[in-house]
Amino acid sequence: MMTIEEIIENDKIQSSIWKERMIQYNDVKTYSLNFGFLEYALAVKAIKDKKIQNSKQNFYTASLIDELRISKYNVDLFTYGLPSICYPILSDNEELIQRYARLRYQPWGKMMGMNENVILGKSDVWCNTVQFFMASDNAGVERNLNIIETKTLKNLPKKEDGLKDDYDFYKAMHASDKAKMEEVLEKLVSPKIHKKRNDNPILNQYISLPALGYAKLAWRKGIEVGVNSRLIPKELLPIQPLDKYEIPYDFLE
Repeated sequence: MMTIEEIIENDKIQSSIWKERMIQYNDVKTYSLNFGFLEYALAVKAIKDKKIQNSKQNFYTASLIDELRISKYNVDLFTYGLPSICYPILSDNEELIQRYARLRYQPWGKMMGMNENVILGKSDVWCNTVQFFMASDNAGVERNLNIIETKTLKNLPKKEDGLKDDYDFYKAMHASDKAKMEEVLEKLVSPKIHKKRNDNPILNQYISLPALGYAKLAWRKGIEVGVNSRLIPKELLPIQPLDKYEIPYDFLE
């Protein structure tokens, strides 16, 4: 099994090929995804190495890449993107967090847009609820909790039964119930659930998503939850933006 250092080194070697193909085929949409994974891996390695400031920069860059894919190429990332919606939260960049909270993919052809899918109670409602928490939009949170309860949970596939924990966390955070929030977070980082929701056998040794993002959301709300797990690094929870954030790739300019 490769180490996280070997994964990153391999991706860095590949990055020059990705850049060439991105230019050759004029295909930022496809090849930017590779850079997004590289930045996530770099963020996790920075956490492993106790370089928390570096991790925030990498989460910021990964978020910019996802933002580009949604805003310019209308990728429906929010149908399956609970882990990646944690990236801007973990970056501590407030301007990005507020932009990301407003981000929606739009209707195209026969494809419904995000807002329409949320109203129907489809899987987009999970990321959208996180967006409302990011924006401190209590009315939006209340609306979505009702949608989840009356529509989403009734049609939840058995393989996605674990999302009931997310619903419990959202309710607890909306009610500022710290004890319940910590109870749910402990459950999310338990070995069986963590492994199911973080399937990369290398990166899942260091953090657990969305649990870490949820804990950070609680701190943004002023509720300093604590979980005795190395998968939710305590050093990353305080809200401490960087003095400056860099944009390392030309295609993000």
